[in-house]
Amino acid sequence: MSHAGMIIGIPGLEVIRVKDKRRIDVWARPYRRQASCQHCGGTKLRIKATHKRTVKHTRRGNQVMILHLKVPKYHCQSCGRYFRHAFAGLRPRYRSSDTYQMEVYEAHDGGVTQRKLSRTHQIS
Repeated sequence: MSHAGMIIGIPGLEVIRVKDKRRIDVWARPYRRQASCQHCGGTKLRIKATHKRTVKHTRRGNQVMILHLKVPKYHCQSCGRYFRHAFAGLRPRYRSSDTYQMEVYEAHDGGVTQRKLSRTHQIS
């Protein structure tokens, strides 16, 4: 795992590019292919397509880190089902990581108003 990958804190990500302006944009993809099917455990997998996924991850200083993931869509030759690559700390169909959600929850629980959170964490 690269140095930038260790800073992100999500195992199995290979960082392609980082852009640091008003916010931190990180483009990444999986380091390795998934070894087996999530449904049947079969090992005959092929990459059907790739899917672009944008996830708010966390804040570094006053900047929000946004991950732009290029996620493969797998097709299991054994059971015929399709699924996307899974990452630890990123739930399917969510637009923010578990780390980011916990950060927002703890800030709000600590007394930060929703208006302030919407400005600091770029929540619409």
